[in-house]
Amino acid sequence: MPNLFKYLILPLVLFFAAGAIFFWLVSPLWDGAKAAIELKKENENNLAQRKKIAANVGRLISQYNKRVNDFSSLGKAIPTGQNIPEILVTLEAMASENGLTFSGVDFKSKESKIAGIKVLLMDIRVKGSYSAFQKYIASLEKSLRLFDVASVSFTGTAPGQLQTNSNNLDFNLLVNAYYQ
Repeated sequence: MPNLFKYLILPLVLFFAAGAIFFWLVSPLWDGAKAAIELKKENENNLAQRKKIAANVGRLISQYNKRVNDFSSLGKAIPTGQNIPEILVTLEAMASENGLTFSGVDFKSKESKIAGIKVLLMDIRVKGSYSAFQKYIASLEKSLRLFDVASVSFTGTAPGQLQTNSNNLDFNLLVNAYYQ
């Protein structure tokens, strides 16, 4: 029996003790390895998402490069500087195209709440019919230059006056034009 203890039971006890010590030491290492494996998977997912984002950015850059000419028209909508002579010619041309008589315009600078954008306040005076004035407002809306009609007033003939002409109304517009 001493041989049985020496050759069978003691090695089994030592084997199980070594196994317990091994799992006691390896178990925290395995937990750390599992965390590292999960982190690696998460990093691979992040890398795949970043590659997709980089591909999207590349497509956006190519689309931007294709449309550079379109962006130049935005510069015309909000040009650098007041460009008063150009505005004057544009306003007068729009008035004559729509059947109005251009009477004049007064320009004043105005403070803007938007950084980098300045406002030019215009007091425009035109004469003509109401339908021609509606067309004038529509052409201001469709203009490449950005105009913002702030207010409109008009005067005409009083009811009952002799020789009234409904096509001879005086219109005053307060219009904001924007520039950089």
